[in-house]
Amino acid sequence: MKKGGRSTVKELLLELAEAVQHAVAELVEDPAEVVGRGADGAPSTRIDRVAEAAVLRVLEYEEARLNVLSEEAGFIDRGGDATLVLDPIDGTHNALRGVPAYSVSMAVGRSHLADIEEGLVRDLVSGATYYAAKGQGARLNGRPIRVHAYNPKDLLFTVYLGSNAHPDAARVAGLARRVRNLGAASLDLCLVARGAADLYYMHSAVANTKLRAVDIAAGTLIVREAGGFVLDLGGRDLDLPLEPKARTDLVAVGDRRAWEAIQ
Repeated sequence: MKKGGRSTVKELLLELAEAVQHAVAELVEDPAEVVGRGADGAPSTRIDRVAEAAVLRVLEYEEARLNVLSEEAGFIDRGGDATLVLDPIDGTHNALRGVPAYSVSMAVGRSHLADIEEGLVRDLVSGATYYAAKGQGARLNGRPIRVHAYNPKDLLFTVYLGSNAHPDAARVAGLARRVRNLGAASLDLCLVARGAADLYYMHSAVANTKLRAVDIAAGTLIVREAGGFVLDLGGRDLDLPLEPKARTDLVAVGDRRAWEAIQ
């Protein structure tokens, strides 16, 4: 999405993902050093800022007509008609602790999750790239992906657990044959999209640990284009304004019977 129409959105998203992966790989200073505050007032680490700066440099170089909504900088008005919804490092704590599950998540839309047109999640450890365009399906490294067929005897859930989780999360986890959690919402959503997990359950008891649009914009589209559903805790299709302060819990499922199984 350059000024002259010289690049597709997909090509731009891939270029941005490559820039972030390179910037993170080349980082020699302490990635955990707190270098400021993000848009929500939470501490920003060096790895977050380095990744965000890489994206902003490419957007400037390519003269991309996109505003930016980022976890770190908040909303940046660049005179665009659409907005790049960006989490430069999803799973920062994993990256800093050495847990190999963190990503860059990017989506392009206008005002709400429901109008996201394209999304890309790059696993910054494996290099796996998930991409979806509305109405065109979802892909992993260029190959089509679909959610898993429902099997009540072999349910695999990814569930947010820990001291900030709502007590109901433990009940939901107990309904599955197996439980996992990556600690990076974009990657947990992509597990549902690729059929590795039947359900992703995020229910936080603490307001400031609920999910933001930057965490889930790309992953939500990828799940839906892979044939799954992303719902609020009432079972309705999830929507969320593309705003820095908007937060939500969610359930992502490959089959609505997985939603029914946890009721």
